[in-house]
Amino acid sequence: MSDILSKFMNIWEVKSHFKCPIIGAMLSVEKHKNILKKCGYNVKEMKPYEYHQQIMIKLHDKNHVSVKVNNYILNIARKLMIRINGLPDHEIRSLWKKQLKKGNVGPMMYAIVSYKNTDMELLQDVYGEVHMQAHANMTEIFHIRQKQRRSEEILTQMQKKITLKNEEFKTLSDIRKADKKKIALLKAENLTMQTRITELEKTLDPKSYQENTTRSLELKITDLEQCIKNEQKKLRIKEREKKSIQIELFSVRNKNELMKEEIHSLVEGFKLCASPGCTEKSNCQISGNCTENTCPRYQLCAKRIFMIGGLTKMESLYRKIVETAGGEFNYHDGYMKNSHTNLKAKVKQCDVVLCPVNCNSHGACLKVKKLCNRYNKQLKILNSSSLSAVSQALFIPENEARMN
Repeated sequence: MSDILSKFMNIWEVKSHFKCPIIGAMLSVEKHKNILKKCGYNVKEMKPYEYHQQIMIKLHDKNHVSVKVNNYILNIARKLMIRINGLPDHEIRSLWKKQLKKGNVGPMMYAIVSYKNTDMELLQDVYGEVHMQAHANMTEIFHIRQKQRRSEEILTQMQKKITLKNEEFKTLSDIRKADKKKIALLKAENLTMQTRITELEKTLDPKSYQENTTRSLELKITDLEQCIKNEQKKLRIKEREKKSIQIELFSVRNKNELMKEEIHSLVEGFKLCASPGCTEKSNCQISGNCTENTCPRYQLCAKRIFMIGGLTKMESLYRKIVETAGGEFNYHDGYMKNSHTNLKAKVKQCDVVLCPVNCNSHGACLKVKKLCNRYNKQLKILNSSSLSAVSQALFIPENEARMN
């Protein structure tokens, strides 16, 4: 076992630009804090980013802090380190892709970076993929936070409506109780009147008196019954409205919880994929002739990306993903009426075409596929028009991205 691990570098021996993403992906904030506390640091007044800062300072050489960090990440990545020992480069690359899809970035990244026989091209690919994934996740996190904020505003409005409906319901309940008391009094009054009728029948013309009194009482009872029916109908309507609002409130709360979970997942994914910025001393000159060795935005540098379909209101977010990565973005909403010529021109001018099928017309999908075949353009069919689906389509390797 020791012979195998001797083929791997300790964390202080790893190249400096790999240390930050490795530590960010493998050490939680709480683990940062525990290591510093065990090494005698006063962590009570330190902020989370200061935990990371102090550990990064100590990773330049072998010391008490760097040894504890090295032992911790070595224990996590040990199985993968043993696994890649002696493997050819293409098998290590394949294993990296699988672990990247699973989200197991930290241990696999450390195993590859610390392995003394790792090919330089593979090291550059690992660094580039982690760096670009961090950009994609940051854009998605901001979008989801905006959605959550809007949902919270809707939830607040719904809660206010529920409060008002509850007050109305309480008022109607009070009215119903008062009506019940009135009905009870009227019934008692009716009984008294019937008693008087019986007594008067003995002294008056029974037939005439009974007809007049009965008619008057029937009219009075009919009016009261109609009043009761109207109030009961109003009460049922209010109860249905309250039930409908409660169902809507429950649905909004569920959506809010789902978005919170999605934000949490994206934040954790961003931590795993965090990497330092461009190491070029001068600004990147987007020319389309750059290579992986010189351009940190190699995957989309100077490429023209054309997207047809998707959510029109998210066009600015799609554009931000592409232009942040160095590409040029063009958009078509997917409506084909009087736009065939415009669509043909856009396909001819682009390098890659994105076509989400869940938010697009059938005619647009068929038309763009024919045009891509005619002009030999790369077409990527997406199952979803979400930002994460667009990011994955743009930033995964070419041999896995071709779906048409």
